[in-house]
This record gives sequence, structure tokens and C-alpha cells, in this order.
Amino acid sequence: MKRLQQYTATARICAKGVFDGGLLSVAGEYLVRFLQLILLVQIWRSFGESSALPDGMSLPVLLTYTLMASVFRQQLDIITPATSALWEGSITGRYLRPCPVLGGLAAETIGRWWIPVFLFYSVPVLLISPLLGISPLPASAWNLVFFLISLALSASLGFALDFIYASMAIRMKNGCWAAQMVREALTQLFTGALIPFAMLPGWAGQLLSWLPTGSIASAPLSIYVGGAGSSPLYLIGLQLFWNAVLWPVSLWIFHKSEERMISYGG
Repeated sequence: MKRLQQYTATARICAKGVFDGGLLSVAGEYLVRFLQLILLVQIWRSFGESSALPDGMSLPVLLTYTLMASVFRQQLDIITPATSALWEGSITGRYLRPCPVLGGLAAETIGRWWIPVFLFYSVPVLLISPLLGISPLPASAWNLVFFLISLALSASLGFALDFIYASMAIRMKNGCWAAQMVREALTQLFTGALIPFAMLPGWAGQLLSWLPTGSIASAPLSIYVGGAGSSPLYLIGLQLFWNAVLWPVSLWIFHKSEERMISYGG
């Protein structure tokens, strides 16, 4: 219980700190994200008008998929402060806090990005989505239930992968931003958040869905819109498998990398 209170306090402090410069300090980021959504929606609509959509992927389903990918972007693209803290030198201060380093990084992520983005971007976008001609509703009530389970597993897997990328950054020392760029490229290409796997050639989409990155965005979003090529239970089972495999690997690699950590000579 005490540990939970520590994590909650960390998340609350980070959430408040986001708006130290006022709401306008983050409004630009939310505006850019909304414009990206509008642009992608227009691209998919042009595909629909030219009958270029693949079989089994209707335009309304594709638009809902894209909407939810934007709404839950922070949960589907986990980026903890680990790499930036290593570069800034602030990573050493986290070892002086009373809570474990990885747990503290996760709490910071939830407080700094999940809470503010959900309140000031996700909720407004969901409310105005019908005005954009996009339905925010899931395929069914059961799809919503399975989606929430899948989203939790996706976030868990995202943290595991992020700590692996942070370990790469530690080992690369001054090249830690190279590790960050590799991570961002892989996220855009292989998670299915930007382009649904159903839009890819059959073999490519199937192959990517088997990878751990495919369980991060494609699985929960496909479950939500009811467009999964496999059953929701299969996709959730695949997520459980990758969580069971990658979490021990992530913890082992990170703790081994700590021995080589260099942060402003620390």
C-alpha cells in the first residue's frame, strides 16, 4: 500500500508539472496531433472513394481504428523518461528516491503523459468525432471489454520494450538518441498504429501481427473495431505470451546495463 501511494504521488506531481507553463504550453502539441488525425482521415477517405480499401476493411471501420489510435496514442506508444533522463543526467537522482527506478519511471509516464493527454486531448476528440463523421463506438460491448484487457496488456508490453530500448541507450552512451530514433522508427512501422495490418499484403500483415510490436497497437485496435483476423482471445493470448517472454528479458537487460551507466560522469 505504501509503495502504491508513492507511485500515485509521483504520477500526481508529474501531471501537475505538465501545466506549469499554462495550458497553452501544451496546446500546440495537441493541435498538431489533431491535425495529423484529420490528415490521415482524409487520406483514408480518398482510398474509400477510389475503392482502394482491401476486402474486409470498410471505411467506417478504418476511420474508427484511426480515431482510437490517436485517442490512445500514449498508451499504445509507451515512452518513459528513461532515455531523456540518461541524456540530461537526471537519471542518477532517481536512484535516490524511495521507490524502485523502473516503477518510478512508469509512474512518471502515467502522470506526465497519460493523464493530461486523456483529459485535454482524448476526451475532446471523442466528443467531437461524430461531427467529423467518425463513430467512436466499439463493434460490441464484448469487444469493448476485450479491448480494455488488451489495452492493459499492450501498455505492459510497451513498458517492457521501452526499458529494453533504454538499456540500448545506456550501452550506446552518447549515442542514446540514436537508440531513440531506432525505437520511433520501429514503432511507426511495426505496431500497426499508423497503418492497420489489414492494409498491408496478406503475408506482411500476418507476419507483423506475430511480432511483439504487433501486440502493442494492432491487437487492441483490431479488437475494438471487430476487425481482427483472429479471435480476441487469440490476440490477448499472444499479448500474454509476449509479456511473459519480454518482461524477464527486459528486467535482466536493464539491470545488467546499469553497471555500464554513465550520466555526466555518474
